[in-house]
Amino acid sequence: MLLLDRAFETARKKNYKIVFPEKDDQRILDAANFLTKEKLAQIVWLENTRITSSHIETIKKQRPNIKYSIAEKLLMKPLYLAGAVLSLGQADAMIAGAMNPTKRVIEAVSLTVGITKKLKHHSSYFLMVSPNGSEYIFADCAVNSLISEEILHDISISASAIANKLLGYSKLALLSFSTLASGEGESVKMVRNVTESLVRKGIQAYGPIQADAALSREIAEMKGIEHSGDVNVLIFPSLDAGNIAYKLCQSFGNFKSIGPFLQGFNKPVCDLSRGATTEDIISASVLTLASI
Repeated sequence: MLLLDRAFETARKKNYKIVFPEKDDQRILDAANFLTKEKLAQIVWLENTRITSSHIETIKKQRPNIKYSIAEKLLMKPLYLAGAVLSLGQADAMIAGAMNPTKRVIEAVSLTVGITKKLKHHSSYFLMVSPNGSEYIFADCAVNSLISEEILHDISISASAIANKLLGYSKLALLSFSTLASGEGESVKMVRNVTESLVRKGIQAYGPIQADAALSREIAEMKGIEHSGDVNVLIFPSLDAGNIAYKLCQSFGNFKSIGPFLQGFNKPVCDLSRGATTEDIISASVLTLASI
C-alpha cells in the first residue's frame, strides 16, 4: 500500500486537528470541507480563537526580550496566531502557504512553535512518488539557500527521521557531482564530512555519490560503492540542486510531488506551494498528520 493511502487510513483513525490560517482561499475551504466530510481531520478556524496571554507567551518563550504589546500585535496576523494555536496544542498540525511565501510561514512558526532542541536548523522535504509507485524523500528543496556542513547535517538527520516514520526505513544518498573521490571541491568535501558523521551515528548513508549511482546498485558498484539498491532519501548539496531536481522529476518524469513539509520545528507544519490544487492540499494535510 502506498504511503498516501496509509496516511488516509491513519488520519481517519486519529481524527487530529488542523489549523488553517488562510481561510480566504477557496482551495483551502474546499480541502477543509473534504477533510471534515471524510472525517479525516477536525478543522480549527482562527475566527473562533480569542488571543490570550497563553498565546502571547508562545512568542515570549522564543523571543524573551520582545515587548508584550509587539507580541500581541504579531498575533493579530493569521500565520502567527495559527502558530501559537499549534504550539499550545489547540491544533495538532498547521497547513499554510497557499497565500503566503515560505519566508513568511517560517518567520511565524519560528517565533511561535520554535525549532526542536535536537537541531539548530530547520529545512524542508518533499515526498516524491514515481510513476511506478516508488517513494522518495527529497531534501532540502525549498528552504536553505546557503548550505554548510552543520546545515546539511541537520537536513539529513531530519530527513532520515521522517523517512523512518513515513516509509518504514531510511537509506540516505548524499548527492554530489562526484562519487567518492572521482572529483574534488569544497562541496564534495562538505558532503563527505557529513556522510562520515552520519555513519558514525548509525545512519545508513552513502556519499559523496552521483544520482545515477544512488539509484542503481549496478552503477554504484562500478563506481566503488556497494548498496542494496533501495535508497529512499536523496539529500541535495544545495537548494539550487534540490529545487531543480524535484521540478524536473515532476515536469519530465511524471513524478507526483507532495509538499514542501517543514522539518526541524517542534510541531508539524506544511508549507504549501502557492500553486497547490485542492487535491494537493488534501494530500499534504493527511501526510502532515501521518508524520505526527
